[in-house]
Amino acid sequence: MAGRCCTACCASARCAEAGDPLRRGARPRQRPRAFAGEPPCARLLSARLTHGVLLFEPHRYADVPPSLGPPAALQPSDPRVTQETSQAQPVRARSPRLGRRLTRYVAAELWFPTLFTLLGLTVLALAVQMLSLSDLAINRGLAFGDVAGLAIYHVPPAIGRSLPIAALVGAMIGLGRLSADREILAMQAGGIEPGRQLFAPVTMVALALTAAALAVSLLGTPWASRRLEAELDQVVREHPAASLRAGAVNAYGDFRLEAREVSSSGDELRSVLLWVPSIGETFFAEEASVAPEPGGGTRITLDEGILLTGTTPPAYLRFRHMQHVLPPANEARSPVDRLAGVPNGELRALERDAALPSERRAASVEWHRRLAFPLATLGLALLAVPLALRGGQKSRATGALAGIVATVLYFALVQLGNGLLRRPEIPAATVVWLPNAVLAVVAALLWSSLLGGPSRPRWRARRRAARQVEPGADERTRRLPLDRYVLALFGETAVACFAGLLLAFLIGDVIDNLQWFAKYGSTVGEVMRFYAARVPVLASRVVPIALLVAAALTMSLLSLRGELTGMWACGVSTLRAVRPILVLCALLAVSYHAFHNELVPRANARASYLKRTEIKNGAQGAVRTSLWYRKGSHLYVASRLDPLAGEATGVTVYELTPQWLPKSRTDAAIARHVGDGVWSLIDPLRVEVADGDAQIVDTAAFAELGEDVPAEVDTSHLTLRALQREIHEVEASGYDATTYRVDLHQKLASPLACLVLPALALLLATAGPPFWTPSQTLVLSALQAIGYLLLSGVAASLGYGRFLPPLVAGWGPIALLSGTVGVLAVRSRSQRG
Repeated sequence: MAGRCCTACCASARCAEAGDPLRRGARPRQRPRAFAGEPPCARLLSARLTHGVLLFEPHRYADVPPSLGPPAALQPSDPRVTQETSQAQPVRARSPRLGRRLTRYVAAELWFPTLFTLLGLTVLALAVQMLSLSDLAINRGLAFGDVAGLAIYHVPPAIGRSLPIAALVGAMIGLGRLSADREILAMQAGGIEPGRQLFAPVTMVALALTAAALAVSLLGTPWASRRLEAELDQVVREHPAASLRAGAVNAYGDFRLEAREVSSSGDELRSVLLWVPSIGETFFAEEASVAPEPGGGTRITLDEGILLTGTTPPAYLRFRHMQHVLPPANEARSPVDRLAGVPNGELRALERDAALPSERRAASVEWHRRLAFPLATLGLALLAVPLALRGGQKSRATGALAGIVATVLYFALVQLGNGLLRRPEIPAATVVWLPNAVLAVVAALLWSSLLGGPSRPRWRARRRAARQVEPGADERTRRLPLDRYVLALFGETAVACFAGLLLAFLIGDVIDNLQWFAKYGSTVGEVMRFYAARVPVLASRVVPIALLVAAALTMSLLSLRGELTGMWACGVSTLRAVRPILVLCALLAVSYHAFHNELVPRANARASYLKRTEIKNGAQGAVRTSLWYRKGSHLYVASRLDPLAGEATGVTVYELTPQWLPKSRTDAAIARHVGDGVWSLIDPLRVEVADGDAQIVDTAAFAELGEDVPAEVDTSHLTLRALQREIHEVEASGYDATTYRVDLHQKLASPLACLVLPALALLLATAGPPFWTPSQTLVLSALQAIGYLLLSGVAASLGYGRFLPPLVAGWGPIALLSGTVGVLAVRSRSQRG
């Protein structure tokens, strides 16, 4: 077989040389001499390769007369060719194989983008985790080794979630590269049918990735989940204040704790509210301290506290010190919540022997998911060949986009299955394996259609012909041609990067919430409404990164085509070449400021509200017990709330002073929602505090409690004006608002990332020759994005800990990057003259 392929390649090279009028010189019709022992199909393969060359560069042969076309030895009218062609029919029926060398070559082309995609998704997930863990090491007393251990235990689940996506997207990128560089066309010209012969290398890569996914799902993820849970339990025991945040409601079993100010170490609190479920009352304290309890849990000491009762007669009690032992924060977790870390043998035993049917069903779902999700890697990877070979020529960008879209559709099926899990009459195995079954059917249909060789639709040819423009039909001179060209290329690249990154972020967010959706039995409609509000939040994270990657890729493509060198040859400097991109990024930064600081907070608050009320409470019959939350200067407590019926029982409303001490208390056995946030109180009783004494006074039968139930002050839910108003109220009450000020300055500085990050990428991409290749540019862009995220997170943590002023913590990362851009710009200008 090796000798036959070599002979065919030599014959094809001679035929191509003989058919090229630029190389034949004075002997245009000279026939190539046949090699000894040449197989009958060699000349046929040579004709195919020559035809492929003509198709590849038709402009070079547009003026060649028909007599100077393919050599006479290859004219279809030659009876010898016809005879040889007919004799070679048995050989043509079977497509030549790729061979060992080409198979390894194609597999290598698939491995690199697959591993790069897997690395990018995993690093992105770990970067998000490190942002939340950095504050524990800087301010809450955790050792950096412990934080690094927590981050390492997030690696196996992140790899397991990313492998199916990387398999499809990486294969699509690799095959798109082969198609863009005409290598698939060369295979077809050589008689190799890509639809059949690419199956082997793609399957090899897919089987290896599937085996790795199964190992991670069955062994790595359960082990990491157990270790992570043990480490978190140890962190809670040794550092009970690690999770405390100012203005946030912290749950310890049935206890509820909120503080207006939390020290940087987390163990000292001011203006404290503590709900004690055993007596059904809220304690108010000016100060408090928390410490680990030797027997487990958290010991909290309230100093200078108050208890205001609603009894008849009312009581106003003051105390100097009071201690409570709070249970661990995760004590209320059920065995179902711990299934991710249960070993395989124990999981099968729980599926078979659990006491409750719900526990048996949950264990069955977890077991089948450990098998179904890794095996989806094989199905998704096999989709790559038919998706890449159908619909015309592909490139890296279109291949990646097609792979991401296919992955989104698969996870949509997974979410549909989660909705079906709410029906106990449907077997769990059927629901879990439904997406894989649909995937297998779609893959089989696409492969069958591909191997059947469907012809290209005629409407595409007619549309292509209609788009052709006569030469000279549009020769109008336009202003700023260079700027228009660079902006057009940058715009196309930016749109593709934004779409791809947004879909990737969306997939990652869906994967992170899949178990949460399944736990509460969310319907498809609820999930769609949740992500309708969630998409603007994800888009705000994507925009700076998309501009960064697009800017770097634009300059890389210009240098790869030699156009950047041509600009320099014409006297166009680097700064002049990138000027239109910087101007567009500056305009986008202005628009991003309004989008990020006005629209996104409202969308984030809406998504949190839907997640807290519609999905979570909907799964619990829309009834909440032990409701306890603060909104502004009021604290609302209810023993039971039914939002659908608009009724609450055991209602208590506290009016608070600026120091969060009780000013009044209103109790009602029942409250009914009238509308517009107004509730009607049945038999209300109001107690006011005056001169250190509690007195019963008359009260109105209505109270404005609101329609929604906020749980905490989250700065990501606040617009700039709302955050500034919150800072003013906190500081007017005599408290430290450093945390809020750090968040405010970060909100103000974040839009500049849309300008500074692309500028840095542009200057680094043009720092040549030699120039960065597109692959190196993607790696460099990923490092810049991750570095910026980590730098912002570390600066924020230092600001929260009072190690940096809020102004420096918020503006420091952007200022540092801006200084780097200035240095590179001066250096580039001096080098280019």
